[in-house]
Amino acid sequence: MLFQKTLIIGLGLIGGSFARALRQANVSKEIFAYDADEEVMDFAKNDGVIDEVILLQENLSEFDFIILSAPLSSYEEIFEEISNRVSSKATILDLGSIKNFKIKNLPKNFIPCHPIAGSDKTGFENSKADLFLDKKFIICPENSEKNSLEKLEKVIKRIGAKPEFLEAKKHDEIYALVSHLPQFLSFLTAEFSPKNIEDEFFKTAFRLDNSSPELWEDVFAMNAGNLEKFYLEFFERLEKNVNLVESGKDVILSLSKDDCSSTKSESSFDKLRMTLEDKLKMTLGKNEKFFEQNFPAIFFRALVAKSYLEIPKIKTFQNYAGTGFTDFTSITKILNHDPKKLRELIKKNQNQILKIFNSIS
Repeated sequence: MLFQKTLIIGLGLIGGSFARALRQANVSKEIFAYDADEEVMDFAKNDGVIDEVILLQENLSEFDFIILSAPLSSYEEIFEEISNRVSSKATILDLGSIKNFKIKNLPKNFIPCHPIAGSDKTGFENSKADLFLDKKFIICPENSEKNSLEKLEKVIKRIGAKPEFLEAKKHDEIYALVSHLPQFLSFLTAEFSPKNIEDEFFKTAFRLDNSSPELWEDVFAMNAGNLEKFYLEFFERLEKNVNLVESGKDVILSLSKDDCSSTKSESSFDKLRMTLEDKLKMTLGKNEKFFEQNFPAIFFRALVAKSYLEIPKIKTFQNYAGTGFTDFTSITKILNHDPKKLRELIKKNQNQILKIFNSIS
């Protein structure tokens, strides 16, 4: 056992999955948890994921491993509540998407972390022990003790994740580009997305539309500076690509002359039996009508993803990306579809494509 007594604060998808992973990997002798939803705590206990529930107002000095997996906006209140109740020898970490904190009452033994794993599904009911398997697990070590870092690294490896060290400020810049911006752009254009998608390729490409806006609101607000910087770079490129559509030039030749999605970004698909191209061909072979009926929305999302991939720092940062990046950019594969067919559809739907752009600009 690496720890005797663990406390997890927040039993949503990530916190619940971390609890399950710790239990499965036999990391801690006992696992306690607190969540604002009493039913979730009871469910986790009855399911055998945790041993007992606890309130944050209680004495927490016996816990040697404490994990915060709550909304970012709640951090300051939580740390204010527990700062005088936790042991100075405990290993304390969080699992949030922002690391360059401007928060008071951070314990000296606090290690900012970010598992590069997730889902558009939320809640403890969707948690699973293997959520972190083979995924990067970012650790921001600059203010942490060596012994705590070594112990945490062992935990991360034991649950099947891959520890990687990254300075907090750099982390927030990187993930503004490879994670937060794709999610923001998905929300921005979601109202135009095809409805009742049945094919796997398009379900994957539009998956981020189904994420919880409430969960992402804190992330966007706390990383607004980095997010705005990259959004402006993106929009400049989107305008250029939309102008190609409006001009009536051979937009397909212009858009597909570069590789539309990096091979590195497809690493999460390695275990699938078919390539993205094969999936797209199968989708269009079975349901060409769906593609044609929803072409303005599908093509515009491809323009958005292509413009996003043209941001220069993508090539530098993409190795840190997760499945959200891969799914969001997969739609660019349609730009390699039958050129003659695409030209016909673009010409036919030019006004609707431009209308979508004008509605978000």
